[in-house]
Amino acid sequence: MARRLFSILFLSISMFACKYTRHVPDNKYLLWDYKIDLEDGGKVNFEAESVIKQKPNNHLIFKNLRPGLGIHSWGSGKDSTFFSRYGKKPIIFDENAVKPSARQLENYYFNSGYFQVKVETDIITYPEKKKAEVVYRVKRGPRYKIDSLSYAISPNLESLVFQNRKESLLSEGQFYNSTRLDNERSRLAEIFQNNGYYNFTEVYISFEADTIHVKESGLVALRLIIKGIPTRVGDSIVYQKPKQYFYRKVTIIPDFDFNQKTGKSDSALYKEYELRFDTLQYDGRYLVDAIHFKEGNLYKKSAILESYNHLSSYNAFDVKEISFISVKGENGKMYLDAQVRLVPRDKRTFTASTEATNTSGNYGVLGSVGIINRNLFGGGEALSFNINSGLEYQPSVSNSEILSRTFEIGAELKIELPRFLLPFNTEGLTPKRMLPKSSFNVYANRTARVEFDRETFGGRLNYEWQESPQKTHRISLLNVSFSNLFSIDNSFISQLDPIQVLAFSSEFISSTSWVFTYSGQKSLRQKNYNFFTSNLEVAGNAQSLLTRGTGDVNNDDFSTLFSVPVYQFGRLEIDYRQYYRQSKEHLWIARLNAGFILPYGLSTFSSDGTELRVPPFSRFFFLGGTNDLRAWPAYRAGGGIEQVSTYTGTGNNNFAIGTFKLLSNLEYRFPIYSSLKGAIFVDAGNIWLSGGLESEESSFDLRNLGRDLYIGSGLGLRLDLDFFVIRFDTGLKLRDPGYWAQQEEWVISTKPVFNNLTYNIALGYPF
Repeated sequence: MARRLFSILFLSISMFACKYTRHVPDNKYLLWDYKIDLEDGGKVNFEAESVIKQKPNNHLIFKNLRPGLGIHSWGSGKDSTFFSRYGKKPIIFDENAVKPSARQLENYYFNSGYFQVKVETDIITYPEKKKAEVVYRVKRGPRYKIDSLSYAISPNLESLVFQNRKESLLSEGQFYNSTRLDNERSRLAEIFQNNGYYNFTEVYISFEADTIHVKESGLVALRLIIKGIPTRVGDSIVYQKPKQYFYRKVTIIPDFDFNQKTGKSDSALYKEYELRFDTLQYDGRYLVDAIHFKEGNLYKKSAILESYNHLSSYNAFDVKEISFISVKGENGKMYLDAQVRLVPRDKRTFTASTEATNTSGNYGVLGSVGIINRNLFGGGEALSFNINSGLEYQPSVSNSEILSRTFEIGAELKIELPRFLLPFNTEGLTPKRMLPKSSFNVYANRTARVEFDRETFGGRLNYEWQESPQKTHRISLLNVSFSNLFSIDNSFISQLDPIQVLAFSSEFISSTSWVFTYSGQKSLRQKNYNFFTSNLEVAGNAQSLLTRGTGDVNNDDFSTLFSVPVYQFGRLEIDYRQYYRQSKEHLWIARLNAGFILPYGLSTFSSDGTELRVPPFSRFFFLGGTNDLRAWPAYRAGGGIEQVSTYTGTGNNNFAIGTFKLLSNLEYRFPIYSSLKGAIFVDAGNIWLSGGLESEESSFDLRNLGRDLYIGSGLGLRLDLDFFVIRFDTGLKLRDPGYWAQQEEWVISTKPVFNNLTYNIALGYPF
């Protein structure tokens, strides 16, 4: 099978290659390749690659595999035909683009400190193939370092420069780099703008570089120059001393209309703010909470950005705009009149959506309808109500060859508030920059299958805030869920082991959780950044005072509340990711996911003299699925070296759950054609049991970690439409530790794995 696939791939490549120059005019060449050759050695980075003016058509893995160009070559070459329209036209070699590219390369390396750089070009043509290649030979020469830093700064700005000198991006001994100079300009301009200098920009900051008056060659002396704000007086440019600005008045218009030519008919004061309106539909606190500056404050750019960020979290408005008018006071002092313009959204919005699902080849349909009522009580509250339903055919849990109908219906009522919901006045309790939010929701869901019929309902009270732009917190002070099993097929339950039976039992959980998230991405152009999130949940402490039961498993006398078992446990899950951008559209992501659950108290039982610590089934960890170990369906992998999956097409696939999880993912994302992106991934991990539930095969031992690893790989296609991503991944099983005892764990070679590929369709990126 594998040999056949490779033959098809080779044949496809050959067919593409023969057609690539079909629509290349006579006496013209297809730009096939280019190369940047650093004659002094070293690696060419993607910033240097990006300055090349003309580049060849994109290729996949092999240079002969160019899908867009291949599709175009199947057409007539005219845009009116299907293949020509949706393919990519051949890039016809343009000799006039070579010299500009060489100059851009010289500029790039010059700005990186190679002041003696020279770039020469070689053009190689293959007339019989109608192809051309370009080689850019770069002689960089020595790279200059900063020898000294000196300053010529307007007196009223000088103190700010030296107060923040420790954060400077420049230091003696660094290689000269113009990008670093630009970043230093931006840093200084931001400091000035956050200290009242409203009209100061980075263009007023310059550097002089001197390579002559230095102690030895290869060095450069830098001089930072801030003369002031240039102003034309007659035919001359005069540098004026920058002045600080203060707010004279702040006006908020909550019903702004860009088409309204006359002013608002009414006004009111709320604290230091003026509200102007025709009809005031919003509470004053709701409006001013999002404005992080007020009358008498010194102008700070950071406060404006914080205000925009806060306003963007408000779903009551479509447009949020802050404008300024500068005013000169009688004493020469400079002031700003600020106007906050808000355009309201419709008070009510109806939503509806449908979605086709494919879970490992099992098809279904989901649908939902809802309504959102904004500004419910005048304080920006949003009330939403959603009803969702779905029908899907899935393998029976007891026999994967039998498909059973799964029907679900659920509803959720949710209210969101742009402040903390507490039994006392919270105004001024937290800094505005923290963007405090609260939400309360109640939900109900019913799932009906051939094997069982279950209802779940519950509610949550959440609080969210930002510690900083990179750090966020969410506390679920109250998270209650009640699961009630109406019926279950006796023949089905008799086939399950005691751990699996937990999945089909009623349960009552009341917990508190804390989620902390850190994102190191500060801009979309950032090359490298990391991401971390942790979720700590503690449950059952309050219920322990209200429950009854002896904890005797043999007598089924669990601790109960309302005749439903309750659980007491702690659960921690962490997720760390490192993103490395190789170029604008080429991205590497490494991820580590781990978790552990510790049942105690009410969840501790005695069975045949053995102490068991049993968590609720809904809190167990699992492997597999669209965002996890993608070569296996959810719950179809794990349990140490227990045998969970079958590869023969017959028999039962078991399902695995665990109290300890380790998972790592490595993914490479790259462009294919237009909005179509590709990915190559490798996933590895496992889950294990503890607390007396484990067997010799399902227990964790660090010494056996390598033995216990599931390993899967695969290819992915992603249609990135900016506002959402449609993802299709094909997972290939490489290693299954369940077959370690038979020495057949490398299932890529010991099992018919091409009959067991796993297909995942999902929305959004996996991580």
